[in-house]
Amino acid sequence: MQSEYLAECDMRRAFISGFTGSAGTAIITESAALMWTDGRYYLQAIEEMGEGWTLMKEGLPVTPSQGKYLSDNFPEGSRVGVDPNVLSYEEWKIIQNDMKGSGVNLIPIATNLVDLIWEDKPASPSNTVLPLAIKYTGKSCKHKVEEVRSKMAEKGSTLLLVTALDEIAWLLNLRGSDIDYNPVFFSYVLVTQTQVHLFIDESKVTLAVRNHFNEEDLPVNIHPYNKIHSFITEQQTGKVWISSDGSYSLNSMVPEKIRISEITPIALMKAIKNTVETQGMINCHIRDGVALCRYFAWLEKELQKGNAVTEISGADKLEQFRK
Repeated sequence: MQSEYLAECDMRRAFISGFTGSAGTAIITESAALMWTDGRYYLQAIEEMGEGWTLMKEGLPVTPSQGKYLSDNFPEGSRVGVDPNVLSYEEWKIIQNDMKGSGVNLIPIATNLVDLIWEDKPASPSNTVLPLAIKYTGKSCKHKVEEVRSKMAEKGSTLLLVTALDEIAWLLNLRGSDIDYNPVFFSYVLVTQTQVHLFIDESKVTLAVRNHFNEEDLPVNIHPYNKIHSFITEQQTGKVWISSDGSYSLNSMVPEKIRISEITPIALMKAIKNTVETQGMINCHIRDGVALCRYFAWLEKELQKGNAVTEISGADKLEQFRK
């Protein structure tokens, strides 16, 4: 997985079941359709899911894990098809370990079966990417890459594969809009001690982005988004660092003996905000506080006039002040 949040074209679970909660796993067999989700979404899942679906309430002692259910309900030699691009390596291992000794195994499938029946599936977003100026980031992408390379050297890694979209956006000081309410864009980044490779739909890369790399003195090789798998196969000359939260598809391409399956240095680096970033957060809170004060003043006057303010009209007015 590349992001906790999804673009419409990736909302396969919602399409097949009707359930739109942010957390849930669907398993479909020849005779059953089951949905695992946590306590936040029990009621929502019951209301949204179509006929024939069974809710599996995660967190309750009586609810088996997905792997336990599969191992208990299918005979030895059964094969469970999974799209390796949408399940993380870590999640794959957990399910497979829960089925250990049962003779039931996960197998990667080349084509997502939901896509075969999703006739009006939305197209993948093709929004252009925008550079974020150093006055907002506080650190150039060249400086960030140099720090990453230092961390790689400490681990003995010759190649870092970055799959998390928020990490890519932070590292390259770029922002996108491929996923609603998230400033990210579909891509992969591969960092070596001498080069940076960006895998992205090239139509998203504007002249402004190319100028941004030049201004921040970071040469970046740009490749088609769908070339990442073949490129990884050709680049395995040393230790490859890739997070186990990345897809099973990419993780499994790197032999275990040369794979470093740890949280990436970028995830840790971006968690520590520099002075420019912290000031930016302070400024945001000040602006939002002003909007909230204006809203409270408006609300008080409306109530004094005897005007009715509903939750919806109040929320709309607050959004207006915030804009």
